[in-house]
Amino acid sequence: MVKQHKKTTENSDVDMTPMLDIVFILLIFFIVTTSFVKERAIEVNRPLAKPSLDNPKKQAQFTITENDSIYFANRLITPEQIIANLALFAAQFEMTNVQVTASEQSSHKTLVTLLDKIKQYQDVPISISTSL
Repeated sequence: MVKQHKKTTENSDVDMTPMLDIVFILLIFFIVTTSFVKERAIEVNRPLAKPSLDNPKKQAQFTITENDSIYFANRLITPEQIIANLALFAAQFEMTNVQVTASEQSSHKTLVTLLDKIKQYQDVPISISTSL
């Protein structure tokens, strides 16, 4: 009879402890030797209080005289200046509506031109009245 040898197989495990020690030592080395540079930036002095952007509410007033002259805030303007005057008015005040007072002797064309220019600038409520 033949003798059979029993082969014993050992589990060969790799010990990871020294490798982890080296990784942690390298990590600590790079953390300690790294120099952190603070980035330079422009310092801005911000206001402490919030500025008030609320414009007072006001009604824009146009007047058309009997000789078809257009007045805005008691100043004579041309039809080409209507939009520019409304823009200046809107920069200072919150425009709630537009009041147009036309003379009964004024022409319809002037009134329609004025209304078209107002609607071209901003769609606001318009009230029309006549002066006697």
